[in-house]
Amino acid sequence: MTINSEIFFKRAAAVFFVSLFITGAFIFSDYGIYWDEEVQRTQVGAINYNYIVTGDNTALLANFHKYYGPAFEVLLSAAEDVFDVTEPRSVYLLRHAICFFSFFIAAICFYLTCFKLFKKYSIALLGAVMLVLSPRIFADSFYDSKDLSMLCFCTIAAYTMFVFIEKQTIVTALVHGLLCGFVMDIRIMGVLIPIATVYLFVMQKKKKMLPFAVFLGYTLFSIVVFWPILWMDPINNFIEAFKQMSNYPVMGSTNLYMGENVPAADLPWHYLPVWIGITTPVLYSVFFIKGLFFAAKNIIADFRNTAHLHAILFILFAPVLAVIILNSTLYDGWRHVFFIYPFFILIAVYGFKQVIEIFNRERVIKTIVYSTVAYVAWILIVMIKDHPYQNVYFNMLAGKNLQKRYEMDYWGLSYKQGLEYIAENDKSEQIYVAVQNLPGILNFNMLSYEDKKRLIWTNNLGAANYFLTNFRNHPDDFDFGTSVHQIKVGGEKIMEVIKLR
Repeated sequence: MTINSEIFFKRAAAVFFVSLFITGAFIFSDYGIYWDEEVQRTQVGAINYNYIVTGDNTALLANFHKYYGPAFEVLLSAAEDVFDVTEPRSVYLLRHAICFFSFFIAAICFYLTCFKLFKKYSIALLGAVMLVLSPRIFADSFYDSKDLSMLCFCTIAAYTMFVFIEKQTIVTALVHGLLCGFVMDIRIMGVLIPIATVYLFVMQKKKKMLPFAVFLGYTLFSIVVFWPILWMDPINNFIEAFKQMSNYPVMGSTNLYMGENVPAADLPWHYLPVWIGITTPVLYSVFFIKGLFFAAKNIIADFRNTAHLHAILFILFAPVLAVIILNSTLYDGWRHVFFIYPFFILIAVYGFKQVIEIFNRERVIKTIVYSTVAYVAWILIVMIKDHPYQNVYFNMLAGKNLQKRYEMDYWGLSYKQGLEYIAENDKSEQIYVAVQNLPGILNFNMLSYEDKKRLIWTNNLGAANYFLTNFRNHPDDFDFGTSVHQIKVGGEKIMEVIKLR
C-alpha cells in the first residue's frame, strides 16, 4: 500500500466508526429482551448494587447467583439509578444502549490493537470491519450483558495489555490492571488476559519492574473492588466462585445439535468447533486457517519475536481446550466463549496480511483484496436483510432444515416483533396472548404503553386469542390454531403467531 492509500484507510476508519455509532443509535431499540436478561438485571446487578449503596448484604448472601461475576451488571444498575429510569421499556432500552456503546468502544480498541500489531491502517480497518460484520456478534452487542460484555472488555483489556507492554509506565499499568480486574469480575476466565500480560512481560528484553509490580497489585485490588461478594471474604469467596464456574449447576437442559437433543452436561467434543464453524462467515474462517499456518511457521522460525502471537493463540485456544477436556456444560451454541472471537479475527487478519505479502503479482493481490471486499459487502447485505435477527445467522456449511437440527432464536428475541405484529393488526380493546416460554412474557415490556394496555399475557391456552412460539425445545410445528404470521431467517422459521379464536 502507498502512503496515500494508507491515509485514505485512516480516514475511511473514521467514517466507518461514525457510521457504526449512528447506525447503533437508530436501531438499538429494535432488539427484544433475551431469556436471562431479567435474572441478570435483578438477581446479579440490582442485588449487588443495593449492597454497594446500602451496605446491607442480606439479599446478596441469600442469592443463588451471588458468585456470578457482577461487574457489568452493576454498571447497568447504576445507570438505571443515575438516570432515574423505572418504566420497564425505558429500563431495557437504556441497558441495550449501554451494551451497544460498550461494543462500539471495544471495536475502536480492536482497530487500535490491529494497527499496533500490523502497522497498517488498511489491515486495522479490515479487522474492525470483520469484527463488526459478524452477524451473531453484532446482534448480541445490543442486548447480551453476559457474553458480549465479556467480549467487549476482553477486547479493551487486550488493547491496554499491548500498550502496557510497549510503554511500561505507571499510568498504563494502572489502566491495564483496572481493566484486568473488571474483566475477571465479569467472568473468571478473564484471568487469561493478566496471564498473557505476565508472559509478554517475561518475553521482553527491557523490563521495568515497578510498573509491572503496580500492574499486578492493581489487578488484585480491582478484582476485589468490582466484585462486592469479595469484600466480605476475598480469598474464600473467590475460591467458591471459581468452584461454581468450574462446575456450574446443570438444570437438566438439552441442546438441539445436529438434529438430536443432547444433554447440556454431556456434549460431544466437537460441539464447540462445529458451532463456531457454522456461524462464522466462511471467508473469515478461511483467513483464520491461513493465519494459523503462518503463525505456526513464523513462531518456529523466530520464537522470541513472535510473543504477541503466543499471547493471542493462548487466549484463543485455552478456553476451547478447557471446554473440550473438562466436558464443560454449554447452552445454546458457543456464546459462552464469544470473548475469544476478537482473537480469532486477529489471527484471520494476520492470515490475510501474510497472504498479501507473499504474492508479488499486483493482479493476484487485487483479486484477493476485491474478493474480500465483495464478500464483506455481501455479509453486510445479509445482515441488513435479516435485521434484527442477525443472532440466527448460519453460513452455508450448516446445511438445510436448520429448524430441526440446531437451536434457532433460542433466547426468544423475536417475541418482540411477534407481539408488535398482533398489536398492529388486531385492534381489539383486549387481546389475550399465550406464549411458549419465558421470553414471550418478558417481551411484553418492550411494547408501547398503549399496546401494553391492550395485550394481556395469559398462561391459559383455552382463554388466549393468540399463541406465540420461538420453537425452543419444540422444533416441530404446532398442530392447533391458524398461523397468521411467521418470521423467517434464511428460509427457516424462528417465530410464529398462531390465532386461536
